[in-house]
Amino acid sequence: MGIPGENKELNKPNNLLMMVERAGPRFFYAVLIALMLALYFWGFHRVLPVASVFLALGIAYGVLLFRVVSLSGRASMAMSLAWILIYYSMFSVQNALAIPAAGPWFIGFLVGGIAGGHVWSGPRAGTVFKRKHQRRRNADGSFPGGWRLALANGCCALLLLGLGAGHFLLQSPTMPVGILLACSSLSGWALFRFGKTTLWTFVPLWASPLLFLVLLLLGGATGQLALGMVFAYGLTAGILIGGRYWAGDRFGEPRPPFAGQGPRRRRKRRSKQIMKKKKTGRGHILSASGVPTP
Repeated sequence: MGIPGENKELNKPNNLLMMVERAGPRFFYAVLIALMLALYFWGFHRVLPVASVFLALGIAYGVLLFRVVSLSGRASMAMSLAWILIYYSMFSVQNALAIPAAGPWFIGFLVGGIAGGHVWSGPRAGTVFKRKHQRRRNADGSFPGGWRLALANGCCALLLLGLGAGHFLLQSPTMPVGILLACSSLSGWALFRFGKTTLWTFVPLWASPLLFLVLLLLGGATGQLALGMVFAYGLTAGILIGGRYWAGDRFGEPRPPFAGQGPRRRRKRRSKQIMKKKKTGRGHILSASGVPTP
C-alpha cells in the first residue's frame, strides 16, 4: 500500500517550480522596464518634471499601439508608421523649445510597448498579447464592423490630425503649410472613400513616399520645414477616415477594395473514386477487393 502512495508523491507536480516558470518571462520584462526607467532617471534627473511629461506620452502611445489599436489592422499599421513621424516631431519640439522631448518619449514608448504588448496575469502570463479577431465574414463576404473598430479608427485619425496641426503650429505656421495639411487629409479620405479597385488606390499610395521626400526637400529650401510632416500626418488620418463606414447598417466596416467583398470560392470536394483513380496513375479505378478494373 505504501508503494502507490510514494508514486503519487513522486508524480505530484511541483507547484513552486511551475510558479517560477510562469513568472520567468514576467520577471524578465519587469526587470527590462526597471532598467529603462533607471536609464531615464539617470539621464534626465536634472530636468525630471519636463521630461516626465514626454515620458508619460511615450508610455501612453506604446500601450495604445500594442494593446488598444491592435483591434484594427488598418489603424495598427497607420499608427506603427506614425511613431516615426512622432519621433521626428519630438526632435522639432526639442529644437524649438530647448526642452528634452525625443529621448524621454522614446524610452517611454519602449516601456509602454513592453507593458502593453505582453500579458501580465492569467494562464497566458508572460506571453505576447494577441487579440482574437473575428474571422467570420458577413453574408456578402465583407468583414464585420462595430463601434469598437469605428472608435479605434476615429481616435487614431483625430490623434494624427492633432499631431499634424501641432507640428504645423510649432514649426511652420504659414498658409501654404496649412493648406497642404487640409488637402492631404482630403486626398487620403478620397483615395479610400471612392477607390473601388486596388489599382486605383495602390498606385497613388505607392507614390506618396516619393512626394513626402520631395516636400521635405522643398520645405528645407523654402524655410517651411513642416511641409513633409503635415503631408504625412494628414494623408494617414484621411486614409483612416475614408477607409471605413461611419453611418448606417455597415457602421465600422472597412470599405472596399480592402474589405474582402465578394463571394468566397469554396473548394469542391472530389469524390473518393476520382481520388483513387489519380492514385493508380493508369486511369483504372480500384474495386472493392483492391484490384484495379478498367
